[in-house]
Amino acid sequence: MTGIFLPRDWYDALPRAVADLPWVWHDQSTESAQNQPPQPIRGVTLLQISLVIEGLVFLWIGLKQRKAVRIDSGDRLPITTAGDETNSSLYFLLAITVFGFVLRLIRLNADLWIDEITSVLLYTQMPAFQVVTSYINSNNHLLNTLLMKLAVSLFGDYEWAVRLPAAIFGTATIPVFYWVSRLVFSPRAGLSAALLLAVSYHHIFFSQNARGYTAYLFFSILASGLLVRGLQEDRLLIWLFYIAAMFLSFASLLNTGFVFASHILIGAAALFVIKRRGASPFPLMRRLIAVFGATTFLVFQLYATILPQVYVYAQTTYSDPASGFSPFSVEFWAEMVRGISAGFGTNLIWLMLPLAAIPAIGFAVLLRRQWVLMAALTLPGILTVTFLLLNRLTFSPRFFLLALPLAILVAVQGIESVARFLAEKISANPNFWSPKLAVAVVLLGCFVSLASLKRYYSIPKQAYRASLESIVAERKSDEVIIVIHLAEIGYRYYAPRFNLEEGKDFFSVRSMETFDSVLSRHADQNIFLVTTFPRALRLTHPDLAERIARDFESVRTFPGTIGDGEVSVWRQRQRSLFEK
Repeated sequence: MTGIFLPRDWYDALPRAVADLPWVWHDQSTESAQNQPPQPIRGVTLLQISLVIEGLVFLWIGLKQRKAVRIDSGDRLPITTAGDETNSSLYFLLAITVFGFVLRLIRLNADLWIDEITSVLLYTQMPAFQVVTSYINSNNHLLNTLLMKLAVSLFGDYEWAVRLPAAIFGTATIPVFYWVSRLVFSPRAGLSAALLLAVSYHHIFFSQNARGYTAYLFFSILASGLLVRGLQEDRLLIWLFYIAAMFLSFASLLNTGFVFASHILIGAAALFVIKRRGASPFPLMRRLIAVFGATTFLVFQLYATILPQVYVYAQTTYSDPASGFSPFSVEFWAEMVRGISAGFGTNLIWLMLPLAAIPAIGFAVLLRRQWVLMAALTLPGILTVTFLLLNRLTFSPRFFLLALPLAILVAVQGIESVARFLAEKISANPNFWSPKLAVAVVLLGCFVSLASLKRYYSIPKQAYRASLESIVAERKSDEVIIVIHLAEIGYRYYAPRFNLEEGKDFFSVRSMETFDSVLSRHADQNIFLVTTFPRALRLTHPDLAERIARDFESVRTFPGTIGDGEVSVWRQRQRSLFEK
């Protein structure tokens, strides 16, 4: 009845584009809802349909009065164990988690970068209801956006408050990853995996990024472990936790769709394995239909109102070359190497290539030991690549973040296997030396990662404040600042802290016409010019990039840990007397 009689006026009042937000600065470049392709269906219609279906399902369940009965052990996957838990291992895990939290708090108040700033500018003033029911930008990682709004309302608009939800989820992932690793490892090896995640440069980077990536990792890893336990034990509580974890993972990041699709494929494979063993696959098939069906339904209801807008946005954004890379380009692989080497050092990554056999060995061993978990961590990346290639969309390294826990697991197992092999060859007591050798190698890897954090902590993701401090120190009262393309977002957020006003002290420019207009109005004044993301500028506004390179010279560049995210300050070249 709610689905049939649900009012629809509220849906028409939702913002459809950035231009619909009164608290955001608008200019000619601001996206307008009128310029977007039409939606294939109204989101409120999808919500009504889902509510009607939900009512019918509840009626059917109530009339059937079915109860969940645990599947016989012969019709489930066999249970694998990796040793009992010990009190000492839990104490070590607590210490590792606290250490990881400290690492994620250091420099948490460094400059925000463009995506974080966009989330703050667009959503901190938006009502929570509109955050959930509207979609104006892909920066709305739903769960993180709601928690960010809560943190800012409690503590104020500080960088550390904006990033606090990501840091908490990043820290919470450490014990969850340990729990999942115990499906294949002993307590000692599981602690090694947890420690490597705690000190991981890349995980700390995303834990200090006010986006939904660490929440996505947390719930995806948790759901993968619950899937393993569910297929082995078939307990109602495990499946309920699985549905909740997968739902929250979807709420964190829509990339979870690839994780969920992987779990469905794994469920189909599990049915095949059970049938081949001679048992009946039908009890587990009915259970998986119920679990995956309930998850699909809940996620569909969560996103029903925004799905049409997501479809429109994806068609117009992720096909843009500036939003990512072609997978067959040198740029993409250079960015991959840059991102990976940041946690090891550029030279060390090449030295590690001869050791690539170690994780390969680890993957082979773990695949035989626990194929469900390995498939749950491997298949999402394969499905992501397939989807992007088929739809001719751009690639970005962050799409493959789930490869991080996979890499740690196979690395730890590879080290364990090689350490065991070497101990058996050189010692009469391999049981004594093998774990010590494995722990020593893991600690060496932790040391390398910790060493790479020194540079990371010293440089913000994007140095907007440092560039502003430099300009303010040199700028005379009559000199103006021209902020080019994507740099405008950072300056709209940080410039007011330096008493700089847009339209008076600095001007945002995204076209040659606007650029010429600002220059002509201030022809007798000296100009500061600010740019960032030079690749995106070259691809979207090549004429503007060429003009800047010709008429301006870079006087200082402020590095950032975001790829291509350095902030450059320019001055006009000295014109000759003939040009004057």
